[in-house]
Amino acid sequence: MFGSLRSKLIASYAAVIILCLVLAGSGSAYLLRAYQTQLAINRLADLAVPLTITLRRYERANVPRVDVQQVMKDYANQLDLRILLVDSHGQIVSDTNGTLTGQQLPAPAYRRQHLGIPVFWGSFEPEHEAPLTFVVVGLPMERTAARPILYDYDLVVAVPEQSVTGAWMELAPGLAAAAVLALIISVAVAALLARSIVRPIAQVIHASERMARGDFEQYITVNGHDEVGQLATSFNTMAREVGRMNRAMRDLLANVSHELRTPLTSIEGFAQAMVDGTIRTPEEYADAARIIGEEAARMHRLVEDLLYLSKIESGQITIEQKRLDVPSLLEACVRQVQPIAARAGLAIELRTGDLPAVLADEHRLQQVFVNLLDNAVKHTPAGGRVQVQAYVDGVALASDSPRHGAAHRAGPPWIAVEVHNTGSFIPPEHLQRIFERFYRVEPWRPDDGSGLGLAIVKEIVQAHRGKVSVKSDPAEGTTFIVYLPAA
Repeated sequence: MFGSLRSKLIASYAAVIILCLVLAGSGSAYLLRAYQTQLAINRLADLAVPLTITLRRYERANVPRVDVQQVMKDYANQLDLRILLVDSHGQIVSDTNGTLTGQQLPAPAYRRQHLGIPVFWGSFEPEHEAPLTFVVVGLPMERTAARPILYDYDLVVAVPEQSVTGAWMELAPGLAAAAVLALIISVAVAALLARSIVRPIAQVIHASERMARGDFEQYITVNGHDEVGQLATSFNTMAREVGRMNRAMRDLLANVSHELRTPLTSIEGFAQAMVDGTIRTPEEYADAARIIGEEAARMHRLVEDLLYLSKIESGQITIEQKRLDVPSLLEACVRQVQPIAARAGLAIELRTGDLPAVLADEHRLQQVFVNLLDNAVKHTPAGGRVQVQAYVDGVALASDSPRHGAAHRAGPPWIAVEVHNTGSFIPPEHLQRIFERFYRVEPWRPDDGSGLGLAIVKEIVQAHRGKVSVKSDPAEGTTFIVYLPAA
């Protein structure tokens, strides 16, 4: 019955609504009972006052008690109530029903003012009869010139107690009908609310099922900023990331297949030539063996880089944190790349100043900067220049720097290392993908690397809680910037 979230929500709403109606109805019934009881007492007081005045007039006229009793009986029949005459000792001397004569009427338990007249009332439980509620009014004493006129009897108006305390029950059918109508309307509104909550969740479920079947291009319309809206937003973010990872995986497989196809084709071709006898002379055998060895080494580097990149992403590579002097590290990296630059007719310019130390793994950072320097040398034409500079960025940077906002300056200082080369340009549409695996701006350009260098650079920098960016300009060239948190 409650197998779906929507039915559970409707049931929970209905339970809360019913509980509220029961509590509100109980409170209303209690208040109405007291209110209706007071109204009934007031009605009895309204009747008792003129009857008491009539009794006092008869007493002053010395009307016989038998005649007074008959008049009171006629009034009782007309007004559908019971009239008692009680003496000064509280004994009933007359009862219009004729059954309570001689019994003792208890003292009234309650008193209040009604239209400026004191009204007393209470409960009476006579023998062999249902309980009664009685009302007696106290009229001001009439006085002659010398002394007050004392009356023989008090007039008491009585009705069954149930007719007073149960008066509110007359409203019960109307209250019940209103409660049922309120429940129906509330459940209908609850169903609409439950539908508004469940609909985006159902969309998430259906979209998840489609993603499980391989359709990763899913999007859910976000309505509102509540928890359900946040769920839809989180799902859309997850779907984009899953789709991106799926595309990246397909690209990786395609790129790995492409990168392996060329060396495998060369190895297969030369091996087949050796088997077929196409290659005969020792020199030809030596050339074929050399090419096979180079292609095998190229495949080995590709596999090693892929494994290394995978270990970095999975956190299997341990980053040894120790204090490093950035200028010394950069000098070592420049010395390592200098021979390659010299053969290309290039000089590497290094500019550093007083910099705070960083907590980092020396070997991993050296791999980062050597890779960036090697790329800069390879893509700088003759006559160009390669520059490396390091400086403090962040809070130590001038506050009017156009590159950094207040949020960035509010944190600890960063060490920025720029590797700049002239003569190369990366179009804007390629800048966002330059750090992807196997991505090349010029796919046709020969490259003896694995195509994973910049992807490894990004992963190592992020493992050091840093970030790497790139900017390129046709006139100025290309600059890679590595940001590392200072120790």
